[in-house]
Amino acid sequence: MLVPGFQDAHVHPVWAGVDLLRCDLSELSTAADYLARIAAYAAARPGTGWILGSGWSMPAFPGGTPTAEALDSVVGDRPAFLPNRDGHGAWVSSAALRLAGVDRTTADPPDGRIERDRDGNPSGTLHEGAMSLVQRLLPLPSDQELYDGLLLAQARLHSVGVTAWQDAIIGDTGDGGDAGPAYLRALAQGTLRPGWSAPCGGTAPRAGADPDLLERRDQLMTERFRPTTVKIMQDGVAENFTAAMTDAYCDRHGHPTGNSGLSFVPADVLLQAAARLTPPASSCTSTRSATAPCASASTRSSMPCG
Repeated sequence: MLVPGFQDAHVHPVWAGVDLLRCDLSELSTAADYLARIAAYAAARPGTGWILGSGWSMPAFPGGTPTAEALDSVVGDRPAFLPNRDGHGAWVSSAALRLAGVDRTTADPPDGRIERDRDGNPSGTLHEGAMSLVQRLLPLPSDQELYDGLLLAQARLHSVGVTAWQDAIIGDTGDGGDAGPAYLRALAQGTLRPGWSAPCGGTAPRAGADPDLLERRDQLMTERFRPTTVKIMQDGVAENFTAAMTDAYCDRHGHPTGNSGLSFVPADVLLQAAARLTPPASSCTSTRSATAPCASASTRSSMPCG
């Protein structure tokens, strides 16, 4: 079958592009290779600033959880924050944990989990919402970095035949900057090409629905940039035991546990959000923009991630 191009229904080009500009681990596969790449990256950037990057794979480490001790061996006393390939966990250094005030007394947040050693001390991997304990301290990428990241990711996508995509998060979610302005700048400058982009119109805060979310989404609407959906991330992924399950997970030895995963948004809040995001049938009129079909703001938004 011959097709003019592929369309990717779930991708984060802007953030992925920024990660490619940093310490990119995505083409490597072993713990030794990761540490060598991080060591070289840190050595090329002396000082005390953050070591930032992404792309490690869970199977490279016992239990899928790398340690701060290993990371410290190549970054020293510098803070480091490196999300894994799926973005649902992060490898952090001891300095990063200290700066964030994360220790054995720190409780797991409702939407995440701190990986711990046998004594209860944070071991160096943060899952889901626990990443924000450190992430909130990171310097946000500049507008130029976000724009450069978009163009780099676009080139990578085009190189493998992906000519259109749906960006799975547009909006200020507090964990990497808003990708929306980068898209609008690329459209204005004619650098978003070829094909079109149909991004998701933001992420409702995990504590509840943002009353201004739909209005902001509509303000971003253009002919080729169409944020016609709203995403609510309701749970995690099975790999790190945070996907919400009916039954509890077993541990790595097959023994039952009390962990059945996480639900990021309480059921009552989720139902209210879904109702607010589903327009009544009477509002689907011909006066709506052709690029913003009424049916697109549907309860599709309650689909769990992963």
